[in-house]
Order: sequence, then structure tokens, then C-alpha cells
Amino acid sequence: MTRERRPTPGAGPARVAWPAGTGQVERGERLLRQTGRLVVLGPWGAGRTTLLSALAARQRAEGRADHVLRLAPRPRDRALPYGAVAALFAQLPGRGALEGGQLAAVEGVLGEGSPGKRATGEAPPPDPLALRLALGTLLARLPGHVLLTVDDTQWLDEDSADVLGHVVRALAPDRLAVVCAERAARRADVARGLCGDHAPRLCLGPVSAEEVADLLVCHGVPGRHAARVHRYGGGHPLLVQALAEAMSGTSGAAVRSAHVPVPGDHVRELAELWLGTVSDEVRHTLLMLGLSAGAVSPALLRRAGRADADAHLAAADQAGIVRTGADPHRDAVTFTADALRDAAARTGGRPQRVAAHQALATATEDPLHATRHRLLALERPDGRLARQGQEAARWARDCGERALAAELLLLAAEHTPVRQRAERIGRLVEAARDAAAAGRCLLALRAADALAAARAGARDQVAALLAVVDTGGQAMDELEDVLARALDLARPHPALLAAVELRVALRHNISGRPFQARHAAERAVRTAESAHDPTVRTLALTMRARMERITGDPGAAHTLARALEAGTPVGAIGIRNSPQYLAVRHAVFDDRLAAARDRLMELLPVAERTGDAEDLQEVLRSLAEVDARLGAPGRALEWSERATVVCAAAGLSPGPSWYTAALAETAGGSFARAAERARLGAQSSREDHDLLFTSRNLLALGSVQLATGEVAAAVATLREVAELEGHQRVDDPTMLRWQPELAEALAAHGGPDEGRLLVDRLRATAGDRVLATGIGPALDRAEAACLARLGAEPRATDLLRRAAARFHRIGLPLEEARTHLALGRLERTRRRHAAARTAWRAALVQYQQSGAHPWTALTQDLLHRLDATATRADTPHQLTEAERKVAALVATGMTNQEAADQLYLSVKTVEATLSRVYRKLGIRSRAQLPRARGMSSGERAPRA
Repeated sequence: MTRERRPTPGAGPARVAWPAGTGQVERGERLLRQTGRLVVLGPWGAGRTTLLSALAARQRAEGRADHVLRLAPRPRDRALPYGAVAALFAQLPGRGALEGGQLAAVEGVLGEGSPGKRATGEAPPPDPLALRLALGTLLARLPGHVLLTVDDTQWLDEDSADVLGHVVRALAPDRLAVVCAERAARRADVARGLCGDHAPRLCLGPVSAEEVADLLVCHGVPGRHAARVHRYGGGHPLLVQALAEAMSGTSGAAVRSAHVPVPGDHVRELAELWLGTVSDEVRHTLLMLGLSAGAVSPALLRRAGRADADAHLAAADQAGIVRTGADPHRDAVTFTADALRDAAARTGGRPQRVAAHQALATATEDPLHATRHRLLALERPDGRLARQGQEAARWARDCGERALAAELLLLAAEHTPVRQRAERIGRLVEAARDAAAAGRCLLALRAADALAAARAGARDQVAALLAVVDTGGQAMDELEDVLARALDLARPHPALLAAVELRVALRHNISGRPFQARHAAERAVRTAESAHDPTVRTLALTMRARMERITGDPGAAHTLARALEAGTPVGAIGIRNSPQYLAVRHAVFDDRLAAARDRLMELLPVAERTGDAEDLQEVLRSLAEVDARLGAPGRALEWSERATVVCAAAGLSPGPSWYTAALAETAGGSFARAAERARLGAQSSREDHDLLFTSRNLLALGSVQLATGEVAAAVATLREVAELEGHQRVDDPTMLRWQPELAEALAAHGGPDEGRLLVDRLRATAGDRVLATGIGPALDRAEAACLARLGAEPRATDLLRRAAARFHRIGLPLEEARTHLALGRLERTRRRHAAARTAWRAALVQYQQSGAHPWTALTQDLLHRLDATATRADTPHQLTEAERKVAALVATGMTNQEAADQLYLSVKTVEATLSRVYRKLGIRSRAQLPRARGMSSGERAPRA
């Protein structure tokens, strides 16, 4: 569908294309068919007008509306009595057939009465009852079906609303269908009055992040920005569209360097137009809300001098500008879009904003936010308040609010007197580090630019530049210029150089160059040792151990042990780059999942306390992966959702979080959602030049395709994974287990020999440590799939039973259940229905106990189809007597001619009878008859 955009008040709507799939028109049609009445509501610019037009066109094209009448009142029409009714009468034919008071009433509202009386103002007011009767009469006389659409019902005058409401209630829905649209986010009071309390409602809410990603790609903007664009625009169609256009018209370097949406003048104009739908008093209250950084309650606004805050916020909530909690008097209030927050904060001039900050500083009970407001209200440097800002920032850091800490430090640096240069530089360096921890690239860039302008020393500038690099997430290739600048400044200083080499190693790792990453990590170890920097040495050893594991170097465990021996606390170096966290990941690779989960639960509160967004996302993602594999997909979905929220809030690269979401959805959510998340993750990771998570997302996608029977697509996707892993020269198969998946897909797609060769090759190169993990039974299951296709069913059955037992011992219940699924399929092809049913029921029990909903549905469907087939095959009474005789003779090996001679029938009759038998038994050839009827080929035929 298309969505409405109004660049300026009163201008006609400009149509903008929106990605297909919203389904709002189809949903509106379904709801309208239920009662013949429909209320459409949505905030300013949500697309109500476009939806009404599309609905009307669809109804007329499909023959459900012979006449379409439209009303679209404007703001000034509210003061015009019977204005909307007059507009409706002007569209209706046959007014001349009205008589007496009805005709006079219609002429009165249309201005067609006595010219003399109109000129002197002596014309009587219209009779409401006569207008109701006249309107009802004219509508009833229209042949066929009538559709009435009323847009912007909030501008209807009261008299027209009264007349229309009575007429709509009087006419049957099969004669008059009515669709009313109202600009409102919560309640459509006028539209509900017209259509009735029980009319279905269609709420036009925000579009999804997935739709935003599609839109960005259409505009040539990397889809990985979708989460940030969605948050900044609140998913509002006009704002998101404008953001996409602004970003597509901006140089790639500008978009990449900021890692934030580029608002543009049009985005700001649209946000201000939306704010313009509420009164000046409401906007003044929204100014205070926009200037506040934390959660704001109505009570705070009242203390700040906004006595009518509750009413103002209710009006803004109805306009879709803010979102209130369950208790509108106490709960925190937030803007529905960051663009609206920014627009609200720009309301008025500098004096008005200063006064608002001063009022908020006095009203807030939070000392950190009070300090922030005092700093923002300052007009000149103030050393004392700058020190307070620095102290408040350290307090915020201790509370895990790293973004607030960074902002406080930047404000403190800005208001530090010029003579206190050392203090200012120190605050800027701290600000950059806190911004990096919070994932706020723009804040880190502000600090780095300020340090460069102040001609700070190399140590301070490098620290800020590395903070900027650290906010890049997976998109480190796009910060190559920042990394090069840091490397140039660090060369004369070994300690700084070691820290830069670490980031070089990380960049190589993300880009799929593990050997280059390993060499950079080794250089960092040597440089850190020469500089006597134990912290960087620990980090460098950890990176080296990670690369050794990827490249299959047996020394990885020893290197990791050296890093752990240093005893560097996790809090001092961050979780994701620590040897403690790498040890957890190795436990995950080795399927020591219970131990890994215990350690992750110890790290989780540390990540929450420090406020490092990327650390927190890493821990949450690992918990989701572990719980999914342990057979707790419900918990996995919860962890994954939290990780996605953290990713979006901090503006991190979404590829990793979408990969985790795909895993969790595959285990316990929906195969369709899993495939969508994996596709988005692969696309985002490609845009980031992140081969690691491109491979992972493609593996997740290929696994879903294999599970849902899309074997050709699965083979193509998994071959791409194999190519990427070969390009990266990853030699540890436990890290990304694509080989068994590809072998199974190849077997299902008619390539069992190639699949078995892949299994044999991996078994030959993998050591005992690898085969003792879930890779071992996964290879057994894959080989069984290949053997079954090659006709070695008994050997395949033995392998599947062995694989299920091994998965059970390792503690991978969903893999065990999946193996039972494979065993059931094999038994079904052997026409051993009882054995297939037993295997599938075992899988079903495990899936149901785990809450693995997509797999439960898949297994139930297999059992249902098996029962239906078995019923046809195992109930010979479904065959007629003649059919049973023919089937029995042919099953003994007789030809059609011999059976015809035995039964004194023609050959054509036997052939026709056999066709019916095949159809009823669900078979295709005479060779299947003995097994289908439970007979042996040597059984004696019944007598004719």
C-alpha cells in the first residue's frame, strides 16, 4: 500500500511507496465484511487517507460498492453547522423528489431556499429530524450497495455528526457500509459515535524494523541502520521515509562515520508538523519532557511548574506523540519517536530552554539529572559546576549509565575554564571511554574531535580514537581511517601501539582473516610485554587464543591458560574481550553447556552493572544460544529479545543479534520468523563486511530451509557457508557446524555420495576432542541420511539410534529429538509405520516438554499424515469386495490377464479396478500391494 505524506499544512497528500506486505487494506476489508462498519484510527501522517482511498477502490473493483460517497472535513469545518451533511447531500441525486419539510431542510443546508430570506437572515434553522429523514430517503433510493467513507472525523461539526449517526444506525449494513477514520492514537470518539460501539477498529501503528530494513535497502542505504532509523522515527511511515531519503542523499562516509540516522531538514519539519497538532501549552510541557534525559513522570513536570501536565500528556498521548504507562499520573512518559523528542527540545528560544532546565534542576529528585540540567543552563564556564559534573559522571558510571556519564563529562569539559586545560582533556578522555562502553559513536566522536582541537597528547588522542573504533561494532572496516590515524599517533609509544594492534586483530577477525588477526595479536603481545603493560598483554593473549582456536592450532588452550593466569579482573578489561569470557565460549563450542551457563549467569550482573552495551549484548546472546541448545527455547527467546533491545538502543551492528534471534526462533518461536531474522542478519553482516556473522546467519537460514523441506534452497545457502568458511580458513568445525547440515541437505537433494564424502573427510581430519562433541552424532545423522538414499536402510537405522543416544548423553535434547524425526522418516520410507510412529512420538514428547513450538507443530503434522496413510493402508474393508479380490490376486504376482481369467473379467476392468485400489491404499505400483495389504507374496489367493 502507499502511505500519506503532507509536507505542509493544507497541501495535498504526496504519495510515497512503501514496501509491500503491510496487509492493512486486506485486514480492513476483512473487518468491514464482519459488520459493514469500520473505524480506522492512527496519529498524524499514519496513512488513514490512503487506506480509505485504497479500501474504496478495492470495494468498487470487486463489486461490493456500487456507489462510493466521501466526506473529508477540514479543521475550519467544525464551526460550520451541518457542513458535512451539506457536502453529502451535494453528492446524492434525486433531491428534487423530496417533498415538504424534507426538501426545505435540504435546501436550507445547501443554501438553495428563498433568496429573500437568505439575504435578510430570516431563513429558519434546519430541522434535524427532517434532515435525518431526507438523508435516509436519498441513501435508500440508491440502487445496489453504498459505501460511505468519512475521513478526519475529528473535524466533523456536532450537528452533522448527530444527523449522520442516526442515519447510519437506521440503514442496514448490507445496504450502507461505513468507514470512518479519525486522527487519534488511542480513542476514536467521533468515529465510534458514527459507527457504533461494537464496530471493529483498525489501528494504524508503526511499521516494523524489518519493513524499515527493506525500505532502506530500496533507497541504497545499508539495512543494518534499520534499528536506529526505526527508533529515531518511531516506526512512523512519514518520518522513516524521510530518514531513508535523507540518508540516501548523504555521502556514505558521513552515514558511516556517525553510525546514526541523518535527520535532514525534512525530517525535522515533519516532526515539528506533528507537534503542531497539539496546543502551545501542550508543546511547552513537551519541551520539558524533551529536555529531560531520563525517565520523566507527570509528578516531576508538575513540580517543574507544569500544573496541567496530566491533561497535556493525555492530549499528547491521544495525538500519538508520547507513550504513557498504565498509571498516567505516576508512570514514566516517553516520546514515541526520538525525532519528536529532538523537535520538542528545540521548541522556543534559548531563554525558554534555559528557564526549563533551571526548573527541571530544581524539580528532579535525581542528583545526576539535576547536575545535567544545571550544566545545560550555564551561560559561561564554571569550574565548580564542571567538577560536580565530573563527579556525577563517575556516579553514573558506577550505576551502569555510561551514556549519561559520557554526556555529563562532555558538558563538564565544555564548561571547564580555559586555564584548567589538563582537567578538560582528562574529562574528554573519560567521556570517550564511557561513550564507547555505551555504544554512542557520536558522543565518542565529539570527544575525539575536541581533543584534536585542543592539541592533546598522543596518549589522550589515541584513547579517544580507539573509543570511536570500539563503538563501530562489526562495521570496523568503515572506521579504517580512524584506526589508521590512531596507528600513526601510537607508533612511538609501545603501550599505545599494543592497544591499536589489538583493534587491528579484531578487524581482521571480523573481516574473515584469522591468520592476519593472529599475527596482529602476536605483535600486540610482544609490544605489550616490552611496554610492561599487563592489561593489554592479557587482552592480546586472549585474542591470540581466539585466533588459534579458529585456525585449529592445538596451542589455543595453553595460550588461553596464560591469559587466565594473569588474573586480570573482568571489570578492568571488559567482558567480551576477556579470557574469562573466551573460556565460556570454548565451553559452548565443546558442548559443556551447563558449565557455560553457570559462568554466564555470573557474568550477567557484571555486564548489567558496568553498562557496557556490547558486553551486555554478548552475554545475553550467549545465554540465548546455550538455552536454545539445552532445550529451553522459551528462555532463549527472552534472552534474545533483551539482546535485540540492547543492540537497538546502543546502535550496535544488528547482524549478531539477528543471528541469535534466528537461533531462538528456530528452537521455540517460528520457522518463518527465524528465516526472516537470518536473512536480515546476513544482509546486515554483508554490509558491515563481517564474514563471521554472514556465515552464521546463512547457516541459521540454511538450517531452517532444511527443516521446512526447502532442500534446494538449503543446499545453495549451505554451500555459500562452506565457501565463506573456506575463504576464512576456519579449521575448527565445532564453532560453526555447517558440515552435517550440508551433508543432510545434499542427501535430501539427490547428492548422497557428495554428502557422504563430506562426512568422511571431516571424520578423517577431526580429532577425538571434536568428535566427542555434538559434531560426532551430527555426522552420524548426516551419514544415515546419505546411506538411506543409497539403499542401506539397516545401517542408516543403526546410525540414527546411535546418534540419538549420543545426543542424549551430551545433553542436547532438541538434537536428540531431531534425530528421532529422521529415524521416523526412514522407517516410514520402509513402510514400517509402527516404528515411525514410535520415533515421532518420542520426538514429540521432547519437543513438547521443551516448548519447541515449531518443531512440535512439524512433528504433529508428520504423525497426522502418517495416521491418515496408515488408515488407508491398514483397513482393507475400505475396498469393495471386487476390489479386494483383484488386489489379492495381483498381490500374489498374477498379471492383469491372469487375474482377469481367474475372475472371468475383462483386462480393462481389472486395470480400472487396480487404479481404484492404488488410489485408496495410497500406493503407486503392484509391487507395493503385498506390503500395503499386510500380505506376503506367497499368500494363497482367495477363491473366486
